Amino acid sequence: MAYVTYDKAKWHWGAKNAPEGIPQENGATHIAFFFRWCMERKLYSKDFAADFADDIARMDDSFDYRGYFFGAMDGVLGSDELNTAGKAFANAYYTTDRTKFAKTHGWYLQDYDDFVARKFGDKNFDNAYFYIENSPQNYAEIKEIIDRRYEEFLSFKAAK
Repeated sequence: MAYVTYDKAKWHWGAKNAPEGIPQENGATHIAFFFRWCMERKLYSKDFAADFADDIARMDDSFDYRGYFFGAMDGVLGSDELNTAGKAFANAYYTTDRTKFAKTHGWYLQDYDDFVARKFGDKNFDNAYFYIENSPQNYAEIKEIIDRRYEEFLSFKAAK
């Protein structure tokens, strides 16, 4: 399977609507939330597990997934980090709104936009996602959404 880049932090902090004067990491909170969810579900590849076994062992609620994403992964989430199940889900849910699954159930960036809108309302929505705190509470809310989508994805796959 060809390598797929799911998301890059620089696509966000380098965007036209990126506010000035905020840390670059703020543009990657949504990516780090998805990455954390994948790690918690053990959807990482064998190569990732071998290369980062010590890091994986330290991944708990106090672990800085966003900082790790920037430091160890250079701000890039790609298919090399995920196993077959992780890739299938990311391809269907994360990368585009044009997959059969996304058209039926939704896709990650829209779910994240909806989450941001609930937090901030419509005011200043264009760049509000840069201000989502990298907090356990926010992750818990996103995790609940991704968990639901993953269950929908498994049912969707089983029905094929």
